[in-house]
Amino acid sequence: MKSTTSTVTVSTTQRYGYLDLTDELRRAVKDSGVTDGAVIAFCGHTTCALLINEWEDGALADFRRHLTDLVPHEGVYYRHDDFDVRTQNMHEDERANGHAHVKAMLLSATSHAIPVVAGDAALGIWQRLILFEMDEPKDRHITFHVFGG
Repeated sequence: MKSTTSTVTVSTTQRYGYLDLTDELRRAVKDSGVTDGAVIAFCGHTTCALLINEWEDGALADFRRHLTDLVPHEGVYYRHDDFDVRTQNMHEDERANGHAHVKAMLLSATSHAIPVVAGDAALGIWQRLILFEMDEPKDRHITFHVFGG
């Protein structure tokens, strides 16, 4: 069985921005030499998410609007942002991003397992692998682990 791991570094241009990572996913599969197996796409960050869905402006705008209506950014108390109370996982440039953590927990979209068939990621006809940024834009590291024969 073959097994390879690769990582790409990406960044959106704005909070609630999207990046289409499908080409990076397909490149990782092709470079691995695996023809039948699986690829795991993993995002090791707590304030963004990996989504598999259609890359269509209306659908992406609808998702952004409904998620931000469900978990607002401003005007709501987040204990994570109360630096007089919070004592865990603090660092010198800590910022208020409790809303992004709550959104990420609701989505539970840290990773996806995608079949590899005939040397390609077996996504549906309209499916794309999408990074959704819910915090300030910054470098994000996406790991692809491809395995199989």
